Amino acid sequence: MTGHVPVPRPSYSQTRERLVRAVPPRIICLLACGGRDCRYEGPSCWKQSQQVIRGIFSSWVTDDIVAMARPSTHIIKKYNIVEQFHKLNIRSLINMQLPGEHARCGPGLELSGFTYSPQTFMDNQIYFYNFGMPDFGVSSLVGMLDAVKVLAFSVREGKVAVHCHAGLGRTGVLIACYLVYTLHISASEAVHYVRIKRPRSIQTRSQISLVFDFARLLGSQLVVYPCLSLRHGAPFNLGGYLRRQAMILHGSEARALSHTPKILHLLCCQLTAIALGNDSPDEVQEELDRRVAILSLQRAVQETLVRKQALLREDWGMRCSSSSSLSSWDDPFGFLQRKREVLINKRSYSDGDLRKITLSEQEEFALMLENQRETLEQLCDLRNTPTPTPLPPLHALTREQWMQEVERLAALRPCTPMLYNGIIAKRPKCKMKKPPTLAKHSSSMELQRNQGKSNQVSVARAVARAMARQQPPEDKVLARVAMLQNELNKTVCGWATVAMETDPKVLAHLLWTWLERLKEPVLSQSDVQQLILNHTDHNPLNVLQKNQRCTISRLLGCIGQVTSLCPNQEDNVLNHLIRALTRRPPQEIDNNAEFLQILRNAIRDQLLASVLPRIRNTRPYMITNTHG
Repeated sequence: MTGHVPVPRPSYSQTRERLVRAVPPRIICLLACGGRDCRYEGPSCWKQSQQVIRGIFSSWVTDDIVAMARPSTHIIKKYNIVEQFHKLNIRSLINMQLPGEHARCGPGLELSGFTYSPQTFMDNQIYFYNFGMPDFGVSSLVGMLDAVKVLAFSVREGKVAVHCHAGLGRTGVLIACYLVYTLHISASEAVHYVRIKRPRSIQTRSQISLVFDFARLLGSQLVVYPCLSLRHGAPFNLGGYLRRQAMILHGSEARALSHTPKILHLLCCQLTAIALGNDSPDEVQEELDRRVAILSLQRAVQETLVRKQALLREDWGMRCSSSSSLSSWDDPFGFLQRKREVLINKRSYSDGDLRKITLSEQEEFALMLENQRETLEQLCDLRNTPTPTPLPPLHALTREQWMQEVERLAALRPCTPMLYNGIIAKRPKCKMKKPPTLAKHSSSMELQRNQGKSNQVSVARAVARAMARQQPPEDKVLARVAMLQNELNKTVCGWATVAMETDPKVLAHLLWTWLERLKEPVLSQSDVQQLILNHTDHNPLNVLQKNQRCTISRLLGCIGQVTSLCPNQEDNVLNHLIRALTRRPPQEIDNNAEFLQILRNAIRDQLLASVLPRIRNTRPYMITNTHG
């Protein structure tokens, strides 16, 4: 995301950390905090600019998250904290304290173990969550992951207030881990950003280490397509991927996809929508909305880090090896970083060296513009559109020309997705949480809906043929698939990029490639034999494990809807599904006809189950009209 990322240093010295662990809590309250006159228990020690919530030491860290010291019942009543929460649209409160801590600070504790009653907020439609961590300490990685998921869910519902005692150490750790989780930035960038917004945050060595451990844990779970060139890109089986997915997803999405891979579910939704001419699926729209929010937060974080120069103000005397061991997951400044590291090791510096060591805003702007230009050229190649006429080298442009170039790139950037037949897709309205100045993207298929039934049948037939994959894919399709796989594995907006894809050949190839790259086939030979032995049962798929059953059912549901307008393509698609699930050609499977019939029956059952509720809902209306 940014260039050189120095490893953050703890706010506390080792001696102070040892004292904190050795001194009894009541002495800490008296000496360090101030006892009953604790400076964190009221507004008297803080400026107005340090009280975004009046009466409480508090700061906005992002547009949606405020870090604050703990409130008390006295402060809540005196400064109408609940009313302030409603005015600021703060819908959730996350408490990082353990019950009973800092009992001698401020007005004392209530029966809840805190300085206030959580019921006060819950009675006013403000959600309350408690993830206790020891003061100056840390929690387990699993506990931190749970807290981050709750914070991510709460941000989607409204703004969130997070507090511990002072709102610095544990609060900063949670917010830094949330930034790593949401933006996939490095731990160093997250810690530096939180400290800029909330000075003296993330205080101890163990707290900094927890953020780095969390980033390493998250980085090992993000790969969607196996890729040996990646550090954590080793092949996995279906169960292994679902365990990874469970660590990343949260909320209703995690519950709905507990036994189904998200990548298969999203691709099936897109293929079905194209074949039937439906509007953009809800899953696609959610990914686009999430992309808008991510890009807005990403831009704010990057601008803050560059503006404050937090990454370049480390002591030049510190050893380079200790500050360059970690870098961002997206590092466009690698060359300049290596150049800086060579210069830093020099014993003396000339004026020219000093200018090279400090990255200026113009250099960063030029690099960003160069990346945009390269991206535009790649997209033009993929779309078979002519590349715009090149301008003079970037170093020869003035600042005004740079701005004109950015506006030109924004106008030429092919943000509108294309349907597989070359028609420009219509953009649906995208519900945005905030109105950032970002282009709206869409992958909807509204134009197909009005093309008539005969035309829709031809579209469905084209989708079914793409899923049957009776011919080798074109080089253009393979290149696009490889690009999308790389986006999913490496970028935070990869899911939205896939959601904007509308070429059924690309989507179908992504679908089958994921199944074919699994470490083990979804169905083993013994699984197939069990299905055939139980083919007379009402639902033979019940003999499979739940992960297998839900995954296969999702695929069959997609095939059934796609081939509903072209039934003659059903067997072709099912034969390719058998090949992908078993890694064996259908003709090599004993009793393949019975296996094929089991899949056909499962499709019929799913279609019937989807039609019956609609019949029940319309029957009373028909009866009423008959008697009327």
